Amino acid sequence: MVVAATLGLVAVGCTDREPGDATPVGATTTTSTATSAAPEKVRPREVKLDGIDPCKVLTTAQMEELAVVEAERNDGDIVKAGDEPVCAYGNNDSPRVTYEVGLVTTKGIEYWRGSGNVAVEQVEVSGYSAVQLTFKGTSTVDCAVSVDVADGQQLYVDFSSIGQTPSQEQMCDNAKKAAELALVTLPTLA
Repeated sequence: MVVAATLGLVAVGCTDREPGDATPVGATTTTSTATSAAPEKVRPREVKLDGIDPCKVLTTAQMEELAVVEAERNDGDIVKAGDEPVCAYGNNDSPRVTYEVGLVTTKGIEYWRGSGNVAVEQVEVSGYSAVQLTFKGTSTVDCAVSVDVADGQQLYVDFSSIGQTPSQEQMCDNAKKAAELALVTLPTLA
């Protein structure tokens, strides 16, 4: 797969010329970049999400590690394809923190490319290809991570806090940590 992707980039007109090399008068060069090509997906194993209860994705010990004490089913339309199974894991303290864990079985992480006011950054979570999602123009709302777990499926984890304003980096680190924990449990539920 890596070889095919590399050959595809070469075929679209990449050149071995160094920047700043002189071009003879009258000669033309063609260079382009493949900005719309999606990076190769990597997953240590495929984890199908069909039929899994999102409120069982984090164990009691994992919830303690994240400092949350309750899990409430709260299905939602994450990818504009109808309600998906979602569980809100939260605490009863101030500041209030919430981890929303969604099991999207209708669209993969490629859904997020070009999604309006969402900044999408390619990341990796526990060896899986993933995207980090933040709202453009703000750094104090929340952060989500969407992990490629199977073809056309994604583990979606959103972190938010009320009563405290952690940095964008802290929010994203929290979302990634919850996703990492979920990836430990999910294979035991499938």
